[in-house]
Amino acid sequence: MVDEAPEQEAPETEAGTPDLARLMRELEDARKRSEDFLTRLQYLQAEVENTRKRAERDVDQAVQRANEGLIARLLPVLDDLDAAVASTKGKAGKGLALLRENFVKALKEFGLEEIPAAGIPFDPFVHEGIQQVNDETLPDNIVKDVVRKGYTFQKKVLRPAQVVVAKNERHESKGEQDA
Repeated sequence: MVDEAPEQEAPETEAGTPDLARLMRELEDARKRSEDFLTRLQYLQAEVENTRKRAERDVDQAVQRANEGLIARLLPVLDDLDAAVASTKGKAGKGLALLRENFVKALKEFGLEEIPAAGIPFDPFVHEGIQQVNDETLPDNIVKDVVRKGYTFQKKVLRPAQVVVAKNERHESKGEQDA
């Protein structure tokens, strides 16, 4: 009987070797599938994150365009308030000036800024020259008067300032004589 036990163990060991190879192949296949699933999951996570960022950017841009459109529609109201303040005297004028100041303050909180114009060099990117006049007291291409104020919104020109630009003919004729 002692001889029978080793004979029975030997067939199990021989039969166990093919099972071990099969299990190793299955383990390797499972590892490859797991790595493939992990790669797919990482790709999908990156895609979801990119989609989320793109959606946030699209929403921000839509809000920006809506605010820009609203403020552009309010600029004529601001122009009317400026005209009313300029033409009204006394307590009514002070009240209108206070109303205008509050209105401008609210618009500035959203990013509206007035474009500087009077007394500075003409800049075609922010000024719209509607007239050029001879003025020997000012150098060439200096904004003499502002016809309509211009504004930027979030650092973008919303409406250029309409300006009158000085032209110094005396300065020009002197330059022509030197030539």
